[in-house]
Amino acid sequence: MKKILVVYYSRTGITKKLARSIVDFLSADGEEIVDTKNRAWLLWYIRAGRDAALKRQTTIQRMISNPSDYDIVCIWTPVWDFAMSAAVRTYLTMYEKQLPASLIFFCTQASSWAETAIQEMANIVGKKPTTTIVFSSKEISRDSYQEELKKQLIQAWIFID
Repeated sequence: MKKILVVYYSRTGITKKLARSIVDFLSADGEEIVDTKNRAWLLWYIRAGRDAALKRQTTIQRMISNPSDYDIVCIWTPVWDFAMSAAVRTYLTMYEKQLPASLIFFCTQASSWAETAIQEMANIVGKKPTTTIVFSSKEISRDSYQEELKKQLIQAWIFID
């Protein structure tokens, strides 16, 4: 059985909700990337979008899981201002050499710029993801994402060694 790690960043809890669904569905280990900057209020939300757009990193709390201990790592980010979150950018930069060959990139988005964020993620780690999965806020708000998520994960498994 493959050992799977799901790593995610969530400012509002939406991405966390989806990531935890994956953890449960795959019986995987899950770990949240915690940004040490307070991004809760409107001003901090705007700054978070600016940090993402300007491709800035941030300071994150120390991670417990080492991605090199896993066969598959799933990395989930919200898409802000056409880019991945600063917290995920920081994680990828810190752990790029320790990530396994089998990667799944997930994005939660309100617009349609996930492909740009996914390309950025791949560029940082120097590897193409095995598969990518994107959910829009509309899909998430309908709360019907779980069946689609399971379907896409099962489909992704075909491509993983």
